[in-house]
Amino acid sequence: MKIKNKRKYLSVMLCLFSVIVFAIPFAAEKGFAETKFTVKPYFSAVGRLDSNFYRLEDNEREVYTYLLAPGIQLGAETPKSIVNLYYTLEAYFYEDKDDVPSGERKADDENYVGHLALVEARWSPVERFTLGLNNDFYLTRHPIEADTFSDSVEREKYWVNRFTPLIFYEFKNRFSVGLRYRRTDIEFEDSDESDFLEHRGIINLIYNPSPTLTLDLSYQRWTNEEDREALESREYTSDQIQLVAEKRYKYFAFEGGIGYHNRDFEDIGDPDVEDQDIINWKLAVTGQNPPPQEQKRLIGRQFLRAKSHIYAAVEKNFNNLGYFFNTFEAYRYTASVGHVFLEKIRATVRGFYQTNDYIASDREDDIFDLSGTIGYLITKKMEISFTAGKSERDSNVDGESYENDYLFLKFDFDYDIGSRGDFSEEGSYYR
Repeated sequence: MKIKNKRKYLSVMLCLFSVIVFAIPFAAEKGFAETKFTVKPYFSAVGRLDSNFYRLEDNEREVYTYLLAPGIQLGAETPKSIVNLYYTLEAYFYEDKDDVPSGERKADDENYVGHLALVEARWSPVERFTLGLNNDFYLTRHPIEADTFSDSVEREKYWVNRFTPLIFYEFKNRFSVGLRYRRTDIEFEDSDESDFLEHRGIINLIYNPSPTLTLDLSYQRWTNEEDREALESREYTSDQIQLVAEKRYKYFAFEGGIGYHNRDFEDIGDPDVEDQDIINWKLAVTGQNPPPQEQKRLIGRQFLRAKSHIYAAVEKNFNNLGYFFNTFEAYRYTASVGHVFLEKIRATVRGFYQTNDYIASDREDDIFDLSGTIGYLITKKMEISFTAGKSERDSNVDGESYENDYLFLKFDFDYDIGSRGDFSEEGSYYR
């Protein structure tokens, strides 16, 4: 427990460090004379019903979820610096629709207050040279915040902190290089689940032969340590090199990438544990109307806030958390389409389909989530919406399959998907 507390305090200190360090340039630049400040409160309230809240193959239970999520964005910008701080308090309340079976816990035993704090900072002391710092902190029960490809149905409360300093240098508007280090801490509270500590180095070589074409050659190396309660820790080291290209037109952007990923598992004396490799790749297309601003931007930075949008992607890679026995190859297909009718009615259909092939066993899972949303824009900053959806996992392992139907009613005030993401797990994938 002492190690857990030390890591938690360290994460808080890193978050504060992110704010303090990048506040210094503002004080040095003409005494705030040219500083633009941003103060933007936002709020979201959700009521949701799940037909199979705990994602069980048998013994399905209907549960109501109520979420109150007030937040605020604080920002400051000078000609050379920008800092944004987002904070959201997420108060979750659960209620069983029917009587709780004897011997099972009540849904409201899981009530909790989650926190989301994001710090984004950039400072350019000289032309074409940028120092940056990102820090993301979550306290949540949603597994996807820890691993994009997660298929976990566990509802244990945990926190994750990602601390990322970076250096970026641009050569004459065409060629640039970036260097990042990312430390990720994942700690479960009052649980026997494994904790994780990851150290990751990332190098990007970016070439822009034209304002509408970007090539990005990246190399990543990371070590992921799984800290198991009362058992010996296990870890792996991954090396991944990848080439990604993005071509942008007025209304559409096309992205394609391919790479090689090798994962070296620590030798624990088990002959079944073998190093693994994979050809990882991604293809994606985004359409927007009105079109985004004509400007050079980083690969993958899409802005799905247009009147009309369409997005489709397919990708393959390993999941990130877990040792050899929990590693799987994931194929993921993602899509979203939406339009605002009569300037007031927003309609969106979105979903994903994912297949997981475990490398240490014959287990195979097929997972999908599909939802449709109708929203009414009360004002440009205020919306009420209704969503209906279905999620399902079909596994060849007994007890791992489930089906869940869900409905939720949502009210948003100035709640930007770029700040937090939608309430659904699938929406978090777009963040």
